Amino acid sequence: MPSRQAALLVLTALSLATPAAAGGAGQPPSALPETNVPLTGCRPGYVRPDFAALGRALQTARARWAASGPASYSYEIHQVAAPVLLPDTRVTVTRRQVSRTELLPGQVGEPSVLSRRTVEQRFTDIQQTLVRQRGARCPEVQVSFDATLGYPTRFYSGLGDAGIADGFGEWTIRKFKALR
Repeated sequence: MPSRQAALLVLTALSLATPAAAGGAGQPPSALPETNVPLTGCRPGYVRPDFAALGRALQTARARWAASGPASYSYEIHQVAAPVLLPDTRVTVTRRQVSRTELLPGQVGEPSVLSRRTVEQRFTDIQQTLVRQRGARCPEVQVSFDATLGYPTRFYSGLGDAGIADGFGEWTIRKFKALR
């Protein structure tokens, strides 16, 4: 096999690998070494995220959720998978499983598969994104958590390079309600 075909095969295989398959899942983000990726090509004023602090915040929020989070709850999610604005959706979780998704009034289409996530799944998504973004050239990651229960309230991931804005993802959880 010519070396160009072999390189293409390796690159294809690597691009299809999930963070878990790449060996990053299972380790908390703060336990992974920082990288010294050069900041060349980043937009003016770019500041690299503190991945150790983001990992600690995630671990604290997960512990808070594990100690106090309800097994059944609902929330509204507003999300963008650039360049697409997904319809705002109400997500209902019953006994730690998504039991229902429905569009909020005034929204058109179908609930996105990306909205169908429990809080635990959102924590996993955040951890995998931290692992993946750590090695990016100009990563941008922002996350915030509810101070009482620990569930994530906002998450943003993208690139702070000088390119176009396609490829970023962002979601916000609103109107979280514990159910009986």
